[in-house]
Formats: sequence, structure tokens, C-alpha cells
Amino acid sequence: MAAIEIFRGVGPVPISFEFNSPVEGPATFVLSATAYAQSVGEIAITLVLDGGTPLGTARCWANQTGSHMSLITTFMPVELLKYKSHSMMLVSGATPTLTDSNDYFQVTLLY
Repeated sequence: MAAIEIFRGVGPVPISFEFNSPVEGPATFVLSATAYAQSVGEIAITLVLDGGTPLGTARCWANQTGSHMSLITTFMPVELLKYKSHSMMLVSGATPTLTDSNDYFQVTLLY
């Protein structure tokens, strides 16, 4: 199994990026992220492939307001990733999720 980092950056979301798939077949995306909220509730960041259905969402519960928190690192399997250029987006996955330039995002591809 190989792993490549396909994105590393800072907020705010939404964030769009592209990558060239090194594989044609099954693969897994791994999302790590931070976010914060100004009210108690679930915070979440969703990963979207090629403008389609979301692949999955990294989540956490915010009890503290205004504090940047790590979301659970989330694995998102894909049955068939095509060997081509793909577009991806990181978007807010829940209200009251907020992000700014103090939030960090990493997407890794396992294949």
C-alpha cells in the first residue's frame, strides 16, 4: 500500500484543489482537519470528489466556543478511482462549523 499527501493547507473553507490520481481502482482518502464554533454543537468538515456526492465527513462535538479543535481523522474508501485529474472540495459539514486561517487541513490518498 502506498500513501501520498494530495492536499495540505489552511482555511477558511470552502477550499478547492485538484490532484492527479496515481491509481485506477480502489483507494481510500484520509481527512484530518480543525475547526471551531461560536455555539455548542457538532462541527464537521466534508470532503467532496469531482463535485458529486460527499465522500465522508470528519466530525467532533464543540462544548467550548471559540476554541479551534481537531476533528476525528476520517477514512473514506472509494471503490473505483479513475486514473485522471480530479477536483476536490472541503466544505462545512454542519452548522455551527467555522474555519479561518488558524485551521489546518490535510488529505492523504491510500492506494
